[in-house]
Amino acid sequence: MEELERLKKGLETSQTMLLKNEDAGLTCSFIKYGMVQDNFQVKDEDLAQALKQTGVHGVVEGYAFEHLRNNYGWFSLRVKSRKLLKELK
Repeated sequence: MEELERLKKGLETSQTMLLKNEDAGLTCSFIKYGMVQDNFQVKDEDLAQALKQTGVHGVVEGYAFEHLRNNYGWFSLRVKSRKLLKELK
């Protein structure tokens, strides 16, 4: 999953993540020192749902950001297991 890899890279190199709902999907922006470091569309519904649950009003910063960064392995496992469960049904 390319989107999960970009998410991992963005978490490693930034301090804040912004999420914005758009017609094409969820836009994920990574910010460091007030500058956007990376910006991409999340088209996978399972990943978008999981990301929406991480922040308040589309902003993931401070403790929530550090928690997501430090527990990325569990986060990605949860997303992958949801996708697998959908395929098995």
